[in-house]
Amino acid sequence: MSLNMKLLCAVFAAATLLWTPARADEASKNAKIEEMMKLTNTDRMIQQTFDQVKAMASTQFNQMDMPAGEQKASREFEERILSLMQERFAKARPMLVKVYADTYTEEEVDGIVTFYKSPAGQAMLQKMPLLIQRSMAFSQQMVSDLMPEIQKMTKETAAKAHQTKQ
Repeated sequence: MSLNMKLLCAVFAAATLLWTPARADEASKNAKIEEMMKLTNTDRMIQQTFDQVKAMASTQFNQMDMPAGEQKASREFEERILSLMQERFAKARPMLVKVYADTYTEEEVDGIVTFYKSPAGQAMLQKMPLLIQRSMAFSQQMVSDLMPEIQKMTKETAAKAHQTKQ
């Protein structure tokens, strides 16, 4: 075996030895992140958040003053967007695991998992849906309060656009 071949084999062996523990560490960390996501009901929370966004969009749509012909097209557009969002959210888990892995160290994930297994962590998890519901209600009220101004601005912009076309 030539010196170049021996050197190449040595480099390959070293790279393999260095890469294998890194992959094992990554797999260990990802498994802990999956446990954290399971403990925190991440999938359920994503679905609940999406359902609340969908309800808020529907409420806003229903408050808009639109001719009947435009309502059907707008409703179809809204449904297409929501369907696309739902599809993407369903496929987002691996990317979300990566986001967690890029954000937290393995030691931090261990601490977070320990917290969520504690009584305080369990209370937080149990009350999180109520917290989200109350936060969304607050957000909806804020948007609802803004709707008259937004509608006025929309009408003014449409009127200006109509005037420029003439």
